[in-house]
Amino acid sequence: MYLPRRQVLQYAGWLSLGLGVSALKPRLARAATPLTMQLDWKFNVQFAGLLLADFQKFYADKGLAVTLKPWESGLVVPEVVAANPTTLGCAEQNLILSAQAEGAPIQAVATMFQASPLGLMTLPESNITTLKDLVGQKVGMHVDGLQVMALVQAVSGLGDGAIEVLEIPYEAKFDRLLSGELAAIQCYAVDEPIGFKAQSGIEPKILRLSDYGYEAYAQVIFAHRDLLDSQPEAVKGFLAASFRGWEIALADIPAAADTVVQHYVEPDSKYDNFDYQVRSLELVADYMLLGVPPAALGAIDGSRWQRMAQRFAEFGIIEAAPKLEDSLGSGFWPGA
Repeated sequence: MYLPRRQVLQYAGWLSLGLGVSALKPRLARAATPLTMQLDWKFNVQFAGLLLADFQKFYADKGLAVTLKPWESGLVVPEVVAANPTTLGCAEQNLILSAQAEGAPIQAVATMFQASPLGLMTLPESNITTLKDLVGQKVGMHVDGLQVMALVQAVSGLGDGAIEVLEIPYEAKFDRLLSGELAAIQCYAVDEPIGFKAQSGIEPKILRLSDYGYEAYAQVIFAHRDLLDSQPEAVKGFLAASFRGWEIALADIPAAADTVVQHYVEPDSKYDNFDYQVRSLELVADYMLLGVPPAALGAIDGSRWQRMAQRFAEFGIIEAAPKLEDSLGSGFWPGA
C-alpha cells in the first residue's frame, strides 16, 4: 500500500503551482445553481474532499450553491436521488446497480474509492491471512454482506458452506470477535479497525474482500438523469470542485483532518478526534488511489463496472445487470 501514498505527495507540487490562480480572476456576479449532495454516512474524513471543497468555497467558484447532507437513520440514498432531480448522491456500486435494475432514473458519473473497503477483521493471534484460512470457522456478517460473502467464496473456489457465515448486528460485534465466538467479523476497513484498536488496544488483521473477487467501486457519485441531461455543466463543475477538494485533502492529510474535525463532525461523536481522523484519511487515500495514477482520481473503468454488474446479477445481489450506457454516465468526469 505504499505506492499510493507516495503518489499522494505528487499533489503538493501541483497545488503549489495553481492554488492562487483563481484569486487573480474577477468573479462575475451570477445566480448560483442550487444542488444538494446526499452522503451515505455521517460527516467525517471519508468525505474530506467534498467537505474541503465546501470549506474552501470551490463550489461557489463554479457558480454552485451546494448543500452537503449527512446520512440519517433509515435513509436510502438511491431512493432520495431518484425522487429529487437536483440531488446527487454517493453509494456503493451494488446499491446503485440494484436501484437501476428496479427502474430508478440514476447514473453513476465518478467514484471516490477505487475499491470497496468492505473486509473481514480478525485477531492477530488467529494467524488468519487468507480467506481459505476461515474454512470450517464462523464469520459474522451484516445483512448487506451475506451475499457478498457468498460471492467471494465462490470466486475463490470454496464450496458452499465451507465457511460458516452468521448474520450479526452491529452491536457488540467487537466483543464477539474478542471472545473467540467468531473467527472474523465484517468491517469497513477505513474506519472500524481504528475504533476496534481504540477500544481493545489490539491492532486487528484485515482481509480485504476486494482481493477475493469483490471488485466493486465504493463511494460512487451518481445523479438523476434529468439533472445530467438538463445541467451537465453544473454536474461537471460539481465534480471538478469535489476532486480539487480531494487533491488538497490528500496532499496534506493532517490539515484536512483538522478542518473536518473543527468544522464538520458531530461534536462528541467518535469522529470528533483528530488522531482518529488522520489515521482514517490515510486509509481512505489508499483506496482512492488504488491502482490508478493521481491524474485518474475519480475515474471509473467501464469494463470493470460492467463485469461487476454481471457478477452481482449472477449471485443474486441485484436482479439484473443494467446496460452500461444506462448505468454509467459518460463525459462528466475523465474515464467515466
